[in-house]
Amino acid sequence: MQRRFMHLAFVAFLLAGLSGCVQETVNGTTKIYTYELWVPLVVLIAGLVATPAGWFLRQSSSRFAWALLISGPIAALGFAPSLFLDRAAVTPEAFTVRTGIWGMTAVHEVKFSDLRQVRYISEETVGRRGRKNTNYYFMCERKDGTSAKIPVGNNVVEAAAPAFIAKVLELNIALADQT
Repeated sequence: MQRRFMHLAFVAFLLAGLSGCVQETVNGTTKIYTYELWVPLVVLIAGLVATPAGWFLRQSSSRFAWALLISGPIAALGFAPSLFLDRAAVTPEAFTVRTGIWGMTAVHEVKFSDLRQVRYISEETVGRRGRKNTNYYFMCERKDGTSAKIPVGNNVVEAAAPAFIAKVLELNIALADQT
């Protein structure tokens, strides 16, 4: 019976993974991008399961048990709500992005009527132990001389990027790929 349950759980997890993780909703001329419901639910359930699992494993594998005890509540209370709230919207008037860890959420809004130019840029940073990371951004330069740097660093913004670029091209705003 337990073996059959494990097979069914594996098949359910595999099907959820194959279904994609970003949902696009079209409401008239507005396109809204969010994570599929299963993504934050899996993180929430994994966080809720990790804590008691760590408690029971602390005698046999203390390092792994402490990792589960610490990461479980962080996943359940920090990352799962963040995934519920991540959102990108492309409307006829603006491109809006809400992303980040719950409590430290970054909100970016760029109105198309204010844009002079959009540049797609990449920046290379050196991470821990000398590992190189490449981060991508939309550098939105406004007509008044200010700019907004929108990170293209999660699946929601990556899914919204083609709609944003299409809208920029539709409105004849200068677009440069500098990656």
